[in-house]
Amino acid sequence: MNMVRFIFTLIINCLLSYFVYQTKFYTFLFEEYIWIGIILLGILIFISNLIEDTTLYQQQWQPISYLITAMNVSFIFFIVVLKLTIIINFNKPSLLKVFYDGDFNGTAIDFKVDKTYILDNAAIGISNYFYGTYHIQGHKITMDKDTIDNLDNLKHLELREIENDNGIKKWYLMQVDNNGIINEESDNSFRVIINNRNKQ
Repeated sequence: MNMVRFIFTLIINCLLSYFVYQTKFYTFLFEEYIWIGIILLGILIFISNLIEDTTLYQQQWQPISYLITAMNVSFIFFIVVLKLTIIINFNKPSLLKVFYDGDFNGTAIDFKVDKTYILDNAAIGISNYFYGTYHIQGHKITMDKDTIDNLDNLKHLELREIENDNGIKKWYLMQVDNNGIINEESDNSFRVIINNRNKQ
């Protein structure tokens, strides 16, 4: 077994695994091109190792000759399972989803049916994801954290139906204090874009 090839393959696969893991916490513009590069790099490394190991096996006739290829296959399986797990978590059923548009930035909170949430804090093509739990009672939502990234006063939120100038009523999630009074220090009123509360 070529130790240099083993170490190189191990390092590359660990880096690829780490990159995939980090997609749970952030995404960015043109990320798909990096994914294409990762897939091509993975295929090239796998094919190269398979050819090298096959040549080594034909010389030694020992199954251990395929150790690096086996390691490669194990990492591919791990990376695929890891990415699928992240995708499944993102796609869990939503109870409520809200969005705040801040022109160059924006914040979305996806409240899942299982009482977890994913907060997407985005700015100029980059999204940072944060995870936690919440409790909902009626129109009131209590978050597990009061500060997430650069956002404050998130502990207490309340759904309110607000009528605009055209007489159309829409639901918003407001930042309030523990007495239900709108927090004047926060100008974030999250517009409700998904509301499945009545389906529960």
